[in-house]
Amino acid sequence: MQQPNKMHLYRKIKARLKELIKQGDYYKQLSEENFDKYIRAMADFDNYRKRVAKEYLEKEADANRNLIAKLLPVLDNLDRAIEASRAGAEKDEALKSFHQGIQMIDQQIHGILENEGLKTFNSRGEEFDPNRHDAVLIVESAEHEPNTVIDEVEKGFVFRGKVLRHARVTVSKRLDGDASEPDGCPADQGGGPEEQEAQE
Repeated sequence: MQQPNKMHLYRKIKARLKELIKQGDYYKQLSEENFDKYIRAMADFDNYRKRVAKEYLEKEADANRNLIAKLLPVLDNLDRAIEASRAGAEKDEALKSFHQGIQMIDQQIHGILENEGLKTFNSRGEEFDPNRHDAVLIVESAEHEPNTVIDEVEKGFVFRGKVLRHARVTVSKRLDGDASEPDGCPADQGGGPEEQEAQE
């Protein structure tokens, strides 16, 4: 009678062991799935954090860009004031102090804005680039290659690598007698009142 009891107990233990192994496999699979979900959730959260930080920086840059763009006319006026007081400063001591004071203010403002990413760019002698320049006057010139910036009417500015304000410039064109003017020259774009004024 003992042998059947042992066999019965063995079968029960074996069945229980199978059940426990099956449960172990199930919980192992469940833990792997949960760990995978955790890794994905952490990756999603990290991506969200980076996206929010990037959006914040972009909004901050846009706000700075807009504010600095509004300050550009003030910089222009300071430059004009410095230029206007230059001649008098050489003769009058009081005007000289005023001139130096304005220069210092101008340098301080430019220093602050340059630290934020604002820079001027020089256009004289460069080829006209519609992405950086606005042609306000086109003049015939034998001294310059066609489509060359001869003079700046208003400075251009770059803010953090992007053009904030186009430079307003005077551009050269070939003399009327030369028929070999290249395509794309500002002079080919309609010959407005500025060109007529230059020809007069």
